[in-house]
Amino acid sequence: MPNSQLDEIRMVDPVLTTISQGYQNETFVTEKLFPTVEVSKLKGKIPSFGKEAFVVRDLDRADGAASNRIAQNDITMLEFSTTERDVEIAIDYLAQEEAEDYGRYETNITKQLSDSLQLQKEKATADTVQDPLNYDSSLKRDILVTEAFDDYTSPTDPIDVIKDAMSSVRAKIAHMPNTMIMGEQTYRALSSHPAILDRIKHSGLGKVTIEILQDLLDIKNIHVGMAVFTVDGTSFSDVWGDNIILAYVDKSTRDKRSEFNPSFGYTFQREGRPEIDSYYENGGKVKVIRATDNYAVQVTGADAAFLITNTNHY
Repeated sequence: MPNSQLDEIRMVDPVLTTISQGYQNETFVTEKLFPTVEVSKLKGKIPSFGKEAFVVRDLDRADGAASNRIAQNDITMLEFSTTERDVEIAIDYLAQEEAEDYGRYETNITKQLSDSLQLQKEKATADTVQDPLNYDSSLKRDILVTEAFDDYTSPTDPIDVIKDAMSSVRAKIAHMPNTMIMGEQTYRALSSHPAILDRIKHSGLGKVTIEILQDLLDIKNIHVGMAVFTVDGTSFSDVWGDNIILAYVDKSTRDKRSEFNPSFGYTFQREGRPEIDSYYENGGKVKVIRATDNYAVQVTGADAAFLITNTNHY
């Protein structure tokens, strides 16, 4: 039973909500692979992006002739359904009184809560896109021990492996991937790989950087997933393993972005989320700050990505 009327009041905090909506932990890369589009409903349908978008059609129209209509079965519709997530922190009024700058204290709590929400999204996204079962057989490659990127005696050139994967995506959708996501282990192996260093030996550089990989692969958007997680609070594991995801992603600015644009996938986020609200417990002695988000991360063009797994073996 509530101890007072105050315990029953839920208040949305517009300042903290604005902070949460604008906050992005640079460690996370989900937004780079699944850009956010706002939706007004919890459920909906969108057209999937596939090779039908590149079918060469006879579109000439004679005077008085009917328009060239695309058959409905040429367009596949996908359903999405967003899910609410929330997390909260309780603050005793004594802690509020001891805080030198309570406004900054609440801001830091908001960022901590936002990190928790974003980490869950990052982990779920990484688990999905790093699972070979989610890819067509022609859009995935498991690196063998004899091809390991971290075996610098191997004759395998990782750049050739990646370019072959990019060509496989192009063969499916007529677009080269414009985004590459890889785990820290893979990047570490590439950063000193002799086959790549040999390609840039006249540059005077002794290490492979993201910028060099962008030039060699002609991919503007290359990101390293640095997030870690723990299930016991003691030992930590990488969210992104020794894998590479190559994808064609909608790079429109957020104001021009639409789920109808071709892309590997999107984050469908409910309008107005994330949101920060608060309520009181224990007769007003405990203030609870809560962060709520509502979204679905979904692949909309399965043929628009290639997965390279197990790049390292040593």
